[in-house]
Amino acid sequence: MSSSSAPLVLVPSSINIDETFAVPHIVRPGETISSLDLTSRPGGKGANVSAALGLSGVETWFAGNVGSDATWPLDELKKRGVKTDLAGVLEGEKTGRAFIQIGEGDGENSIVLLKGANFPSSSDVTPDSVSSQLPRPPTHLVLQNEVPLSTTASFQSHARKEWQGCVTVWNPSPLPTRDELRSWKWDELDVLIVNQGEAADLIAALSEGEAGGDKEEPEETMRRLSSIESMRQLPWIVMTLGARGVLASINSGGDRILISQPPHKPKQVRDTTGAGDTFAGYLVSSVAMLGGKGLPAEREVVEKCLRRAGVAAAMAVEIKGAMESIPGEERVEQRMKEAGAA
Repeated sequence: MSSSSAPLVLVPSSINIDETFAVPHIVRPGETISSLDLTSRPGGKGANVSAALGLSGVETWFAGNVGSDATWPLDELKKRGVKTDLAGVLEGEKTGRAFIQIGEGDGENSIVLLKGANFPSSSDVTPDSVSSQLPRPPTHLVLQNEVPLSTTASFQSHARKEWQGCVTVWNPSPLPTRDELRSWKWDELDVLIVNQGEAADLIAALSEGEAGGDKEEPEETMRRLSSIESMRQLPWIVMTLGARGVLASINSGGDRILISQPPHKPKQVRDTTGAGDTFAGYLVSSVAMLGGKGLPAEREVVEKCLRRAGVAAAMAVEIKGAMESIPGEERVEQRMKEAGAA
């Protein structure tokens, strides 16, 4: 593959410092508990996805901002093969923070965000400025919702209009408001990644139906989501189910194919914080490494992409930390061979 046709993934998104408290259990309303430990690590959904992409072996460019108080998270991205030339250091702003509780017994987490430099008063992270600095147009664009929604929307629209064949992926977490979701340009999107709770909230926001929630069978949640008018033409809808695996609805010639991928069982569960971002990064990487333009619709190819992403996510929960827990490409390939999933 020539350098001019090699995949290039752009992630204009968030970067944080994760202040992680190890606790006996997630604190309840009105309760005060003592933490067992405190660690400071790099994080943020954009940075985590970028790290997963970089470690997976695909060329990745991160575009986001840190404050002048703490720039070291950018160094951590560089160590993982991510290009940070597009990142800004903003004077007078604080680097974003995530205050995370990790339950010692079950590894579940609870997170409070400080937006900081991820929501600056002004920023050079715009589609035009990024385009002028990239060596070639991106083949894949990965978006979340930890930076201003207007920024995310501008990159999505720019990709559709200016970056021919660019595959746009959106993991809208935290979920935007009902009005924001209803006005979103879904026809500019290629891949939607949500968990079941987010899928249920999307259904409630975009239709007159009830949310359903986690108690509803995943297949029914996916059926209701993919049947909403604004969702019908989406090439891929991917719904992560945690320990239950992943479900995907693929648009194949106007018909939707439902693909269920069973979970890959981790050797132990230490911390689930970065699992979703690891999954998203490795899923995009798997698609990007196929070469060509657009998204595959063949069941076997989609299953292989989902499987690789699922194995990487399962490995991420075995180690504490978000970015630090993301496995590299060689380890993922070895685990897939061991599990007979290659």
